Amino acid sequence: MGGKMLQYVDELLERIRGTLLAFIIIFFFMFITGPVPFKIGGTTLYYPFPSFYHSFSVILLKYMEENLIPAKLVLINLSPFDVIVSVVYVSLSVSGAVAIPILIYQLIRFAEPGLYSHERKMVVYSIVPVILLFAGGVVFSLKLVIPLLMGVIYRFSIDLGVLPTVGVAQFISIILLMTIGLGVVFETPVVVFALSYVGLVPVETWFRNWRYAIIAAFFIALLISPGATGGIMETTIAVIVIFFYFSGALAARFFVKRKEKG
Repeated sequence: MGGKMLQYVDELLERIRGTLLAFIIIFFFMFITGPVPFKIGGTTLYYPFPSFYHSFSVILLKYMEENLIPAKLVLINLSPFDVIVSVVYVSLSVSGAVAIPILIYQLIRFAEPGLYSHERKMVVYSIVPVILLFAGGVVFSLKLVIPLLMGVIYRFSIDLGVLPTVGVAQFISIILLMTIGLGVVFETPVVVFALSYVGLVPVETWFRNWRYAIIAAFFIALLISPGATGGIMETTIAVIVIFFYFSGALAARFFVKRKEKG
């Protein structure tokens, strides 16, 4: 028994090590390499080459500066290492975005032999919604929430008669907080559905405790929102959480009843 347990532990650690190795490789790829153009038959192609000042992370940071903040809101370096720290954050976020799905896949493969057939099906069917919902949260953040927040910061600065600026490290921190936070928030229906489908939480519990769910939604909104919009952003995020909460609960009620009927 002890030998079999050690075998399981070794397998789990091996899968985690593989994911960690992928994370490290992607991080350094983003942090210290950049695209170098070359032409083949009139077509411009690119190959990665070591470049600290024109790395993929630096290019992505410039893209965010150009597309996520108003043209007259100036991105500034408040301390000597803020730019480097910001590039590190970008590299970490990209490598994490790639490594997390790999880790989830590895954990699913590890747990698969111990799952019942209906649990295995649920895991397989939930992979695509999990990815799409997380991506939807990220896109929602980048296309609506962050430009709105940057616009509010700019207008407040103009009204106060001060130079409209934002520190580069704070800018990246806001982006990471909002994109990851909203990506996780968008996973709410999957979590609610999964907990009821496998029998851990009775379906009616979600509806019976709706008041606590609303309080929790506003608490989550306060955690992931940097504020500065007079409550508009916090309320919007809370409404999204509540919508996804009840969507997951309704889906769980429908599919659990179907499963019970056989």
